[in-house]
This record gives sequence, C-alpha cells and structure tokens, in this order.
Amino acid sequence: MVKDILLTVFYLVLFNFLIARFRRLRFRNFKPVVTIALFNLKFLTGIFIWCIYTFYYKDVQNNDVHKFYSDAVVLRNVASEAPGDFVQIISGVGSNDASFDKYYADMKNWKRNFDEAPFNENQTIIKLNALLMFVSLRVYFVHILFMCFISLLGWVLLTNAVLKFAPQANAVFAIPVMLLPSVLFWTSGVMKEPVLVLGLGVFIWGLLSFGTGDRGKNVKALAVLVAGAFIIILIKFFVLVCLIPAVIAFLILRQNQSAVTIIIKYGLVNVLLLIAAFNINHVLPRLDLQQMLVNKQMHSVKEASYFKAGSRIDIPALDNNASSIIETAPVGIWNTITRPYLWEGKNIMMLASAAENILIILFMILCLAFSDFKNLKQLNLLLFLINFALAYFALIGICTPVLGNLVRYRAPVLPVFLFAFVLVLKSNIKPGKLQVLIC
Repeated sequence: MVKDILLTVFYLVLFNFLIARFRRLRFRNFKPVVTIALFNLKFLTGIFIWCIYTFYYKDVQNNDVHKFYSDAVVLRNVASEAPGDFVQIISGVGSNDASFDKYYADMKNWKRNFDEAPFNENQTIIKLNALLMFVSLRVYFVHILFMCFISLLGWVLLTNAVLKFAPQANAVFAIPVMLLPSVLFWTSGVMKEPVLVLGLGVFIWGLLSFGTGDRGKNVKALAVLVAGAFIIILIKFFVLVCLIPAVIAFLILRQNQSAVTIIIKYGLVNVLLLIAAFNINHVLPRLDLQQMLVNKQMHSVKEASYFKAGSRIDIPALDNNASSIIETAPVGIWNTITRPYLWEGKNIMMLASAAENILIILFMILCLAFSDFKNLKQLNLLLFLINFALAYFALIGICTPVLGNLVRYRAPVLPVFLFAFVLVLKSNIKPGKLQVLIC
C-alpha cells in the first residue's frame, strides 16, 4: 500500500513537472496552469472511474476498466517466466503458434468472437499495459496517470493544430469542450479511448502541418501523420476509414479559397468514395464493406440482448445494400449527437449524458448565432472536421444499440466536431472573465 502511494505520487509530480517545463506539452493559447489543472482533473476523474467500476459495477471481469489490466498482468508474468515468448507476443512475430495458446488461455479478452478489423484492438491495449508494468510496478493508479497523460497529449496536439487557425481570444471556447463530462470521463481511464485520442491528435497535427512549410518540415509532418494513422489503426481501424474521405478532400486544392470550389470538392469526393466502397466487393470479394457493417450491427444487437443492457434502444436494421446504409446514416448521426434524451435517463449517468447533450446543442446554437460566415477563412478545415466527425457519428450510430456505449464511443471525436463550431465564431467575441486564462 505504501509502495503504491509513493509510486503514484512520484509519477504525479513527474508528469506535472514535465507539463510545466516543456511548452510543447501545453495548450499554446493558454497559461500553463490551464494544462496542469486539466491533467490533474483527468487524474481525479480516472480515480473516480476506478471507484465506479470497482465498487458500483462490480463485474470486473467484463468491464474495460479492469479486464485489459488483468490480462496485462498475465502477459507481464510471461516476461518473467519466458522473456523470449514475451517479446514474440509483443511484436506479433510468430505469436500465432499453438505453443502460445497456454498463455492466451489465461487471458479472457485476448481473442474475440467477432473481429473483422485488421488488428485486434484488445491485444493492443493489453500489450501497452503489460509494457507499462515495467515502470509502474503493477500499480494500477500509475496506469491511470499514464493514460491521462497520453490523452492530454492528444488533446494538446489537436487543440494547438486546429485552433491556431482561429482568433486567439476564441480559443478559450475550447475549455468547455475539454470539460464536457463524457469527454473528461471516457478519456481518463485505463481503456482504449486515451490511446485513440493520442492517435487523433498526432494524425491531425501532422495533417495540418503538412504542405505548409519547406521540404524538411513537410517530411516531418508526413512522418507524424503516418505515426498517427498507425496508432489509430491499432486501436480503432474504422476511425481511420472515416478519416479517409475528409483527408482526401482537405488536401485537394488546399490553397483554393473559393467557397463554392471547396464545397463541391467535398461533395464529389464523398460521393465517389461511397460509390467505390459500395462496389469494391465486386473487385475484391473478401472486402464486402456493406456486409461488414451488417455483421457489426447484428453482433452489437445480440451482445446488448445477451448482457441485458439497460439503455438499449431500437435502431433500424441494416440490409446489405447501399440504400439501406444511406437511409440509416442520418438516424445514426441524430442518435449520436442528441441521445439519450432527458426522459431516457434511467440512472444518474444517463441523466448526466442527457444534460450534456442539451449543453452541446446550446453550444452549437450559440456558436452559430455569433458566427461570421461571410468572412470565414477556414472553410476547408471546417468541412474537414465536420466531414470526419459526421462520418464517424453515422457509423457508430447505426451500429450501436446501447446509449451508454454510444456516449462513450462519441467522446474521443466530439471535440473534433465542436471545434468546427469554434472556427465560425466572429473574431471580436469577448471571452469575459475567461480572458485571464489566455496568454
């Protein structure tokens, strides 16, 4: 117990020192205290998550807060017993050999019944936690600190990359976005979301830096972009799929400032890529994206029924055809942004999520009310953020029949979506007392 406390305090002080010492680890438009305060708030939230899923939701074998860590303990023990096998499992080289099944049998979440992605995201997070145990000495709260720092770095990269194109005073409106309960909650625990946030931050920072400097800077930006894509594909492959149309449209005629041209290119790119996606199975029969969506939805519905999810909702059943998916996509987007409704709140967490949805809608309305579309200079960036976020919202909305899961899956991309609304704000907005937080 004493060791746990001392090691946790050591890393807490270390991370706070690093944030205070290195400018690149902080939000560029804000005083250092803002980044430090957010990190410590995230850590407290991480402890709160642990308490909820330890003492209230006691099924520690099935909740993500505990199950990946528990499997990581098994994998870390392999390093002590058979270091060579551990290296092979971590690297993935030869790890599918039957001789390794004796290790996988003790890990309840290493293999999944349903997995059509190129990488098993469960294995990624288990491996990460197992590696962290070399420095955490298996102290769970140290893992919380690392996850909070990882996601904070992702938010810093994302915020600094996007809001450098907004007036400095308007950047203050990023604070309420970062403090949204679901964003704070679901990106502060020992789960997949913090790593996904890091991947998004790295990817978007690299994308927005690419093509804006000399050859050396472009090479660096491209390397960062590829690194971000690699992180994303290891955690949530379909997030990268949702990014592809937005990225292609963003890079085409990037320097063109004509609003009509920008809008047309996004429309054409999305239409052409949708046509390609719906017909790629005729060229590559094993890559049937429509059937993959149908399978994913069916699996999610069966899983919700098996676990008797309390916040389960009915979603339109998908058929293996383009029209079914296109017709269902708006429903998915609507559910992702607006649900749960207040009257669907059956417990405190659902009521909190419903209240958050009201705040999100009010935030969007206020930003639009004080917008300046006539002088909008970042339409290309705005449409990139909206394009990616809505594609992602549509995907999770049509495949997720449990509102609790939907709120969680939305959290890592919600700031991307809301930052688009910050970009449309007038440049003469007065942040009032919040001005004290800006550098």
